[in-house]
Amino acid sequence: MPESHPEDARAASPELTRRRAPRALFAAAALGPLLVLLPLALTFWRALSFGFADAAELIFRPLVGELLVNTLSITVSATLASAVLGTAVAWLVERTDLPGRRAWALLAAAPLAMPAFVTSYAWVSLSLDLQDFLGAFIVITSAYFPLVYLPVAAALRGLDPALEESARALGCNRWAVFVRVVLPQLRPALLGSMLLVALGVLSEFGAFTLLRFRTFTTEIYAEYRTSFDGGGASLLACVLILLCLVCLVLEFRVRGRARYERVDRGARRVSVRHALGRWR
Repeated sequence: MPESHPEDARAASPELTRRRAPRALFAAAALGPLLVLLPLALTFWRALSFGFADAAELIFRPLVGELLVNTLSITVSATLASAVLGTAVAWLVERTDLPGRRAWALLAAAPLAMPAFVTSYAWVSLSLDLQDFLGAFIVITSAYFPLVYLPVAAALRGLDPALEESARALGCNRWAVFVRVVLPQLRPALLGSMLLVALGVLSEFGAFTLLRFRTFTTEIYAEYRTSFDGGGASLLACVLILLCLVCLVLEFRVRGRARYERVDRGARRVSVRHALGRWR
């Protein structure tokens, strides 16, 4: 009776052969995450060069408290304002009879082609009084709200109008339909875009530098320029990384497992555009 060898079994079973991934493919797949994690690891390693007492003295300073308040205030306010403005513009362009909708759609996405640093330079050229929280709020909101507008507009185009028609038939006015039917379906796109805005504001540097609004990014650069080893800058960068991680966790907890998908695609229907003059 012939003996069976493991090599023969693997050769006879193509499923076992397909389960093995080539080492080159595994290395190529791991290269991307390693390149992303390497700067983070270096930042944490430089921060660990500080002793506990020195790190506590650097972190628990009134200046760091001011940076935390400034960073959180501009991040929260600009994110909420971008969400409101981006959703409103997307609704007007996609669901109303707004004159020149195609032109407005291009103009709403145009700020993405202009860096926030250039926008801040234009605003500061108009008035030096904008070099404070108000100027930072205007510049950041006008620069980042397209990150909300584009996903929300795409989500509005994909919604099934039958749900809105059913709500209207049950006696809901247009405001109630938007709040109770449309807005919940926009939650995944809206929360994801708000996360992009928040992370973008946390990492913004050029606009805040020109507007003379102190945040963690501007102070990290100042600390790096004035220190010899960069350990203090790395420690402040760890605080900023922690804030970004908090934003990721909050978005995941609020969004949860919300998914909105039509089971039966059927024929594609176009939503009826609302007349702005008869909105009620």
